[in-house]
Amino acid sequence: MKRVVTIIFLLVLFLSVFYFSYTKQSGVEFDRVFVTLATFLFSIFTGFFISNQNSRYGKIRDAMSQLDGKLSGIYRASMHFGHDMHTRVGEIIKQNYEAIIASNTWDYNFTHKSSTITDLHSNLEQYFSTVEKPSEIQKQALARVTSALMDLQSLRKTVIALREERIPLFQWVLVVLFAATLLVTVFSLPSQGFLIGSILKGAFAVSIVSVIFILRSFDDLEFFEGRIGAHSAKDLIDIINGEK
Repeated sequence: MKRVVTIIFLLVLFLSVFYFSYTKQSGVEFDRVFVTLATFLFSIFTGFFISNQNSRYGKIRDAMSQLDGKLSGIYRASMHFGHDMHTRVGEIIKQNYEAIIASNTWDYNFTHKSSTITDLHSNLEQYFSTVEKPSEIQKQALARVTSALMDLQSLRKTVIALREERIPLFQWVLVVLFAATLLVTVFSLPSQGFLIGSILKGAFAVSIVSVIFILRSFDDLEFFEGRIGAHSAKDLIDIINGEK
């Protein structure tokens, strides 16, 4: 974050100096009309897309929280199946999250083949095939685990569908076109020798680029990436290791 703030500050400083010394004669009223139109169109499009992508991010975050909660519940319930089974379930879940931490990507198990759900299913089937008469609490725990596994399948499909809801190329072209138009029109406004005007133009130009960067980060689901995946993964591994 400090690095981004430093880059933004340097860009504003550079553009302010450039605008302060740049000589340009133009029709001010004509340029102001284009600035107004470009600002309106750019703000409408980017505002809608950022709002939509922010909603998408929130839905994925909620789905991932539910998914992590289901896996945590499965681990807790498996303690009723004996120590060995409890340990095996913990190892399967740890492998799922260790892959996330190692790759530093929250969606690793959605972009790569994952056998977490099938391994849990097969271990449960293998365990209960050797149990002649499960106790009442084991039956209840099995029902909870089976229900959670079904929910995991549904949540996985939900996350995959939301992950694919990206901004289409045509809409990206429009956003970039409006941003370029706005940058050009701002650039054309005279500000030579006017310090405050030069600083405002520099800050405005950098803010336009920053909005595009934020929109791209939301579209790629890289905004607050660590909060979606790494923290939750570390928390569940700590639970399995007995640290929480």
